Amino acid sequence: MKGRKIPAPILATLLLLGPLSARAADWPNFRGPNFDGISSEEDFHWQWNVRKPTVRWKTDVGIGFSSVAVSLGKVFTMGNLKDTDYVMAFNEADGKLAWRYTYPCIAGDLSTRPGPRATPTVVGDQVYTLSKLGHLLCLNFDTGQLHWSKNLVSDFGGNYPAWGYSGSPLVYGNLIITETGHEKGRSVIALNRLTGKLVWANGTDRPGYASPVPFKIGQLDGVAVFSGQAITGRWLSNGRPIWRQNWKTTDDVNAASPIIWENKVFVSSGYNSGCALIRFGNNYSRAIWSNRYMRNKHTSCVRIGSHLYGFDEKELRCMDIVTGAINWRSKNYGAGSLTAAGDKLIVLAETGLLAVVEASPWQFKELARVQTLAGKEIWTPPVLANGTIYVRNNGSLLAIDVGTEALK
Repeated sequence: MKGRKIPAPILATLLLLGPLSARAADWPNFRGPNFDGISSEEDFHWQWNVRKPTVRWKTDVGIGFSSVAVSLGKVFTMGNLKDTDYVMAFNEADGKLAWRYTYPCIAGDLSTRPGPRATPTVVGDQVYTLSKLGHLLCLNFDTGQLHWSKNLVSDFGGNYPAWGYSGSPLVYGNLIITETGHEKGRSVIALNRLTGKLVWANGTDRPGYASPVPFKIGQLDGVAVFSGQAITGRWLSNGRPIWRQNWKTTDDVNAASPIIWENKVFVSSGYNSGCALIRFGNNYSRAIWSNRYMRNKHTSCVRIGSHLYGFDEKELRCMDIVTGAINWRSKNYGAGSLTAAGDKLIVLAETGLLAVVEASPWQFKELARVQTLAGKEIWTPPVLANGTIYVRNNGSLLAIDVGTEALK
């Protein structure tokens, strides 16, 4: 396979920009380029009652819950087969395998949820992945060749949580940031993303399952880490805590990525734990409100304007982020996950039913639906990128054509 030749000035720009895609509609990391679960493709084909969407391609990906990253014509995901993890790159157009990288990784048991959980991240010419047992890899975009590897347990004294490492590492600038679970000063680490060398280590928290997200205080960069018993804001430069809010839940299951809104952060957890909107600043944090009206068990909400849309356990809800009040609710889908594009929600029920719902704070209104993959516990959120919705169950990845060209 021929490698891409990126001119030096452009490559330098990509390295500085961090997790930004080269194409506006690419989806280079978990929850998209802005870490919010929102696609820029507002004009996708959603009128499925007029014309049913077609399957562009379908391929086997093994067991697991890893979502997809889409960048520069390739689709990346992870799976497991016979106690071997697979990092896979597929051609975006036809689903043909471009390359795969494998390594031994026991699929189970870790509480009966086998396979990898984290999603690959693509930055520049590199692909970063994390296994449930702590294999942190940096691979070449074109060939899958290994640039460097670390193990969060053996290299940094980490302790993976009960269901294994699940949060997708944050790549920002020249750093890759992740939780290790080391409770004596190394619970959160940052590595040089080009070399894998440790840059800083900080924190004493048990690990959660959520992915870190970036934020700013003034002009300074920070990273929000939703650990097992707290959410902390840390300086990106050295990992030192800026603010902290305790958040204890059953079995440390904080799995939904925090949502940054101005100088506030929304957090939510399942198992009847609830949610809160927390105002933060330098050496300061305070809950504005908290309740049990939105309990994100395994997938995050999306925020559109001043409203949140997400799954309260097995019920889709719309919540006012300012007050915490519920505007509407629907039991149409049971447990599920979602992403958003424009004024539409793309909702995936855990049974494989895919629906388009109006992102309106005034009423619940389903606009279209179609059955996709069969199965249960289909918990991986759908992704909309470049006119395609990607849906994954515990074995297959489906690419559904929803581009406007499909209507011509």
